[in-house]
Amino acid sequence: MAPQPVVVTGVGVICAAGRDTTDFWTSLMGGRSGIDEATTGPFAEFDARFAGRVPDEWFMAEVGAAGPEAGAAGIDRTAALAMAAAREAFEGAGLDRARPEPARVGLVLGKCQATPTAEGDYQPIHRTADVVAELLGSSGPRVLLSTACAAGGNCIGLARDKLLTGEADVVLAGGVDPLQFGTYAGFAGLRALSTDPCRPYSASTGLNLGEGAAFLVVERLDHARERGATILAEVAGYGLSADAYHATAPDPTGRGGTSAVRRALADAGLGPDDVDYVCGHGTGTPANDAMERNVMRNVFGDRASSVPTSGIKSFLGHTLGAAGAIEGVASVLAIMHQTAPPTIGFDDDAGDSSLDFVPNRARSMPIDTVVSTNYAFGGNNVAVVLRAPDENRPGAELPERDVVITGLGPVTGAGVGIGDFSAVVAGGAVGPDAGVTPQPDLGGRAFAPRTMWRQANTLSKLAIAASRLAWEDAALALRRTELENVGVMYATESGSRESVDDYDDSVLANPNSPAIHSFSNVVLNATGGAVCQALGFRGPTTTVCGGEASATLAMECGIETIRAGKAEVVFVVAADEAAGADRVTGASAIVLESAEHARERGATPYARIVSSRHVGESAGSTAAEEFDRTVAGADLTGLDAVYGDGAELVPGKTSVSTAGVTGRCGSVTGALDVVMAAERIAREGAGTAVVHAYAPGSVRGTVVLGRP
Repeated sequence: MAPQPVVVTGVGVICAAGRDTTDFWTSLMGGRSGIDEATTGPFAEFDARFAGRVPDEWFMAEVGAAGPEAGAAGIDRTAALAMAAAREAFEGAGLDRARPEPARVGLVLGKCQATPTAEGDYQPIHRTADVVAELLGSSGPRVLLSTACAAGGNCIGLARDKLLTGEADVVLAGGVDPLQFGTYAGFAGLRALSTDPCRPYSASTGLNLGEGAAFLVVERLDHARERGATILAEVAGYGLSADAYHATAPDPTGRGGTSAVRRALADAGLGPDDVDYVCGHGTGTPANDAMERNVMRNVFGDRASSVPTSGIKSFLGHTLGAAGAIEGVASVLAIMHQTAPPTIGFDDDAGDSSLDFVPNRARSMPIDTVVSTNYAFGGNNVAVVLRAPDENRPGAELPERDVVITGLGPVTGAGVGIGDFSAVVAGGAVGPDAGVTPQPDLGGRAFAPRTMWRQANTLSKLAIAASRLAWEDAALALRRTELENVGVMYATESGSRESVDDYDDSVLANPNSPAIHSFSNVVLNATGGAVCQALGFRGPTTTVCGGEASATLAMECGIETIRAGKAEVVFVVAADEAAGADRVTGASAIVLESAEHARERGATPYARIVSSRHVGESAGSTAAEEFDRTVAGADLTGLDAVYGDGAELVPGKTSVSTAGVTGRCGSVTGALDVVMAAERIAREGAGTAVVHAYAPGSVRGTVVLGRP
């Protein structure tokens, strides 16, 4: 059956500009800013004290609404913010009255910051997604994306993918981030904060940070019709790209942002002339505002001056991982009300009169198609296309495309490169006597330009090395123009502990003089951005943080990207540092290609992807039942072995895990299990292999491999 258009049936938001959708829209229409000055409390520490804060009384009732198990569910301030927006979207879509099957409800959440614990450490970043899923009854696909300030928009696009592949009937897509002292200190240290309320596209003296959450309920049109839902808008397409330019600064030419917008329009089957309104990123920093002007001119050409573009961060501040989701909600409301929100605080004398930034007053106008854009640290860019609903619009067929594995790049204490790693694994050797160490040795070779290599932190070096080795193993000969379309799906459990510890120590010592280089590597997508910069990849890029299931979740994103025709080559890269005495440090990269691309260049694949599916854990389900959901519909004929943590799930089959050789390494463990399964299929002609990944309390998933 042809996929149906993906539509929006519910929205929810909470931010400094409004406690709910109605309040939020009233603020936008009335030009009422929620940004104020912190004269007391921790943020009064800084010279730049204006921020978009959300009063606790607007959302902390969610703790009580969660019931007596709230403590067990982990309802902290971050989760309470997320639940306030998620509950409004859920109820607005009518899902509280006619609840769908929990296994058919997915959740994709964007988040930039990990949540501190009372003990001074950090929660797993995916914990907030697990809480929201538990409280709303979602046990379908669950993904936490952490592409910094692009995460919210990224989530809307990925939710669309999950519906088009048939993994879910309904997906909650959104983002959340609270104001945190450490993050505030970092932006202050970068001198990126304005000492006044921000004025995007106008004064461009800096940004204000904010906090909040937003969700969109998205579902297939046929499902929405069947349950009689009110259709608010259509998610017509989205585009991702990497700048491959700098850790924190955007490419000033707008090259990456331009690519993201063009890809989004192509995905939607539209052109620049179809766009009525742009909901811009509009941070108010000089570099971002100048870059966005170039994106507008690059995409729209002579028409750029007549495309209304507004920056709603002027109302609420920059909410980081929630920004794209909040702006997605604003875009839906703009379509519903046929009105473009303004950019407030706009100075006509200081502003750029050659472009239309909807200065200071909302504008009633026909709006059929909106492009919402976000640009992030690490060089991540996203554009989402939203349209007025048209129930007669046909869905587009997703092409049937085989995906194969053509390159492997393990970087572990058991070997650097597939040759050394395979020799150790085949010998069954473990421990220091066999040369297996807790950390890989990368001495003797720089895997990136030397200046970048010297400045990179440990995690980035590992990920870059793994990617370069996988590239070499795949024997890829890519021209510069082809690098524009090479994707990177980066997976990590916890990001760079080295940089986080160094940065946190610097903030404790003096919050007005933090370690800025380390701050740029605190965002979890920084390492994926470093891979893109080192190797020149500018294709679809995202960062997945789902505990020990992160790598197989990232593989699924890469598979979907290739099957949708958005890239022919995708690098799936996992990297993590040791977290405790029982953990080790390592990285691994896997090259995915469309089978056609591999054939055309004469590659010899290791294995073919048979299927990939992940589900959220649900109360009352056994591990075997959840495993069965992940392999439902997959052809397991000739099943030879189970790799990973699935020994008890397929009785009578050989069970293998690299963790017994290398030690456990966060997201990398799942990636290495894929490496070992693919290499064995190629070397021994083994049959079908199931790689099972499990993040306790969160996600369980499988990737099924077969002979190419």
